[in-house]
Amino acid sequence: MPTDPNVLQDFSCFRDLSDEQLEVIAQFTDAVCYPSGYTLFEEGKTGEHLYFLVKGEAGQVQVDTLSGEEVIGCAALIAPYAYNATERSLTEVEVLEVDVDALRQLMEKDCHLGFSLQQHIIRVLMERILDLRLATSS
Repeated sequence: MPTDPNVLQDFSCFRDLSDEQLEVIAQFTDAVCYPSGYTLFEEGKTGEHLYFLVKGEAGQVQVDTLSGEEVIGCAALIAPYAYNATERSLTEVEVLEVDVDALRQLMEKDCHLGFSLQQHIIRVLMERILDLRLATSS
């Protein structure tokens, strides 16, 4: 069942998009809850979803912990479209699961949308790299 487009606006990467763009993305996005310990995806597997964490905490095995309004599974957007880590829920989580194939097709058709999402995801990933670098240097 499609997600309410207004829920997407809670995430910073969608805030610059038009109502029409949000409507399209909402058509291939589902809100799903998973229990603690659930494996969202596994390293090396083909990426099927991009996840937006609504509630709870999730963590990459042996890497870091994410919570609240985070994007998870970004590797599914970049060739070879495979996850580069295993991600599990550390608590009960609610996520928005975005069909990554449909999102990539939309990003190719709508360059403004594609550029906006890429810029946001790059910013998020750069912040994570900096956080990990700071954590390992202390």
